[in-house]
Amino acid sequence: MRKDTEKVSPRSVLTVLGGIVVVLLLIALCYVGYQILHLLNPPNTYETVLSATVEEKVQADGVLLFNETMVPGSGDLGYLVDDGARVSTGTVLAEVYTSPDQSGLRVQLDSLNEQIDLLERAENVSATQVDSMMQERTTALYDLLDSVDRGELDALDTGREDYLLAQNKILVVTGEAAGFDSQIATLQSEVDQIQSRLGSPLQITAPLTGYFVSSANTRLLSQPASSILAMDISTLKAYLDSGADAPLTGYAGKMVSGFSWTYCGVCSAKEAQKLLRADGTPLTKTIKIRFPGQSNQALEGQLTEVTVDEASGLARFVLTCDSITADVLRLGHASAEIIVNETTGLRVPAQAVHYVLETGEEVTPADSAASAADSASSGAQLKGENYIPGVYVKFGNLARFCRIDPVSDQHPWVTDGDYIIVEPKGTDGSISEVRLYDQVIVEGQNLYDGKLLS
Repeated sequence: MRKDTEKVSPRSVLTVLGGIVVVLLLIALCYVGYQILHLLNPPNTYETVLSATVEEKVQADGVLLFNETMVPGSGDLGYLVDDGARVSTGTVLAEVYTSPDQSGLRVQLDSLNEQIDLLERAENVSATQVDSMMQERTTALYDLLDSVDRGELDALDTGREDYLLAQNKILVVTGEAAGFDSQIATLQSEVDQIQSRLGSPLQITAPLTGYFVSSANTRLLSQPASSILAMDISTLKAYLDSGADAPLTGYAGKMVSGFSWTYCGVCSAKEAQKLLRADGTPLTKTIKIRFPGQSNQALEGQLTEVTVDEASGLARFVLTCDSITADVLRLGHASAEIIVNETTGLRVPAQAVHYVLETGEEVTPADSAASAADSASSGAQLKGENYIPGVYVKFGNLARFCRIDPVSDQHPWVTDGDYIIVEPKGTDGSISEVRLYDQVIVEGQNLYDGKLLS
């Protein structure tokens, strides 16, 4: 049988190939068109508005001056009060041990006395509300767990004592424990035995009323406060550069009387302008001082002197403070941050700010940037009375123009890197319409109020 074979004509093959080529060309054209459209109309980018606080600071180097008295004492010392504790005259600050065993005995003795104190306080409970006591125990447990999570080891002992006290109160009130007389008697017997073994070490007492800091945790300035305050800018700078303090040796510690202390420091002449008013006199408002790496707490203070030497590019200032903490008491020579001003508001990308006229016409980007720079430097409201700054915010699928305050003395231009700080909607004296968690349009094409967003 003969089998017929079919031949494909060249024309058919060309037709198929031509169709494939056309399809490929169409795909390529569509891709190129998409890219061109994407370049001409890029997608909008958004950023969520969050709250922030910006500090206007001056970086300084200086020394802390206290009204301090050295406490004599040396040897193997066992301290009985914490650093920064306020004590009265005659309070026992430390013991001088003559045997290595005495320090261990003192630790045991303190632990037993703490246990006795907790049991006695639990017996003196007068409340009859078990629910409130159980809540007190739960709160103490949560506080203890929080201290563990944060790594605050100093707070663990206090948290443990609070929990045990709450638990013992519940035992007394519910009748599960008639009292702790037998336990207290047993502990007291142990105290008597350890006390007899400890003996009577030589005691070091407070020579006056004030705050105590042990020698291991404080520094001693090499010059008296009166000499430091008399130094001019160059002398003070040289003194600080050479190292102004050293470890406190040959003493048990120091006592600081009163609440006030002084910081005498130097900074650059340029930064010192932040410490001056328009007439060149020191700021009279309350400012804050903080010691990075030493203490995170900012304490309020008052400038008493600012001297600027333009020739050397340096400035000298004196600040007094009426608040004191244990961390501050330990310091001698220390770097500081002088916080002149704090601004809290909403953090908005500077790139998202637009400038429009009341007619709705938007200022060109070049004019917009110039407006921002000029308004930041002069504080004037630019573009005449019709000048309106603001940002476009995403509301549903629409772009809405939300005003922000024009730059003025009441609303200065405050920056935080590539961001500005604006006041939230509803703030007294503000026309700002921006709210916390708004979706601000950072980049977008042909934006206008009411535009439909894709």
